[in-house]
Amino acid sequence: MWSLSFAVRKSSGNMRRWIPLLMLGIASGFTHAGDWSEPLKLRLGPDSNACGILLPKPLKPRPVILWLHGGMHSQNTAKGWTAMQALPPFVKPGSYYLCSPSSYVGADWLTPQGLAHIDTLLNYMASHYSVRMDKLIIVGVSDGCLGALRYAKEGRRKVSRFVLFSSYPPLAINSDDLLKDSVYLSTRWDVFQGGRDRLFPSEQVFPLLKEWANANPKVKLHLYPEGEHDFSWYTEHAAPEIRQLFK
Repeated sequence: MWSLSFAVRKSSGNMRRWIPLLMLGIASGFTHAGDWSEPLKLRLGPDSNACGILLPKPLKPRPVILWLHGGMHSQNTAKGWTAMQALPPFVKPGSYYLCSPSSYVGADWLTPQGLAHIDTLLNYMASHYSVRMDKLIIVGVSDGCLGALRYAKEGRRKVSRFVLFSSYPPLAINSDDLLKDSVYLSTRWDVFQGGRDRLFPSEQVFPLLKEWANANPKVKLHLYPEGEHDFSWYTEHAAPEIRQLFK
């Protein structure tokens, strides 16, 4: 079994605000305000989970990208309202519907309630918009990766592709399952991991990820020796690779 020891974890959802990311997209010509609707802030489900949605212009049948934010033990119960707004600079305009639910202390991604937040939002998207659920993509950042890994096994919908930034799978699933379970051996995974991740030491994480990639040819590793934990590092140093995922 794989193990990992590290200092007390602080909230890992300290991404840069989405406005600088949008400016990055504008500078690159990849997005502009006219490509998306105004962000929608909804409360869905029996516990009124805070969910954010960005709609493409025009509204046509398109795949869905669902973003799972980091810092799942935060006291902030409404991260989902703005979490998906990190994506537009890296997504071809008009090509996807973007959405994000919220996770927080007591309802983190690894709890039944946290997983229900994901399904509730996906059900809403499927019933209100012309979405291509057969092309569903889930993007996880830090703790959001744990939610993605758990959802792959326990969620109600089949996911076409997962994209993970800064993860350590054994925090969410049995590492043996990662190498043996058909869910993790048949689905497409893009995994971004940094050698200077402050939470997940590369000497322990990289070998497991490489073993997983050897077991599943659909796992593509994006390993950066200088990479750090926060998503902002990847927006600065791996933007072309991220854009390539969502062309």
